[in-house]
Amino acid sequence: MAGGGGGGESGEFGLQIAPMLDVMFVLLLFYMVMAGSQTKEAELSVDLPAEGQPAAPQGTPPTPVYLKIGRNKQVYFNDSPVDTPASETLPALEARLKAAVKQLGAKNPYIVVPDELTPHQRIVDVLNACVAAGVENLSFGSS
Repeated sequence: MAGGGGGGESGEFGLQIAPMLDVMFVLLLFYMVMAGSQTKEAELSVDLPAEGQPAAPQGTPPTPVYLKIGRNKQVYFNDSPVDTPASETLPALEARLKAAVKQLGAKNPYIVVPDELTPHQRIVDVLNACVAAGVENLSFGSS
């Protein structure tokens, strides 16, 4: 009855080192693989206002320009259609953006609002037209 366990076996139970080493090697391998797959974080620069400086310039707020993209690849400049859905370079959009940048400035907010079913290539085409026109303050909106 002493020993509590089992019938006629008289072997001693000791510390098994081989299974423990197997587990340690698996853990070491896991941590090595995970350390190699970590992504590097980048820093975005932000221009914060200095102390005592107003957060926003006084005067009228800027007028945002909305560039909507329909699911049929039609591009709208402030709700008026520009170019054809088949056009990839969007020359009319680029011309209107250049005129807007000249009139409103490159720092004016330009907001791209794609439909949820818009092909990604069409969004890239609109972004390329914005870059070619010199737009500096570009953001995405939702419809």
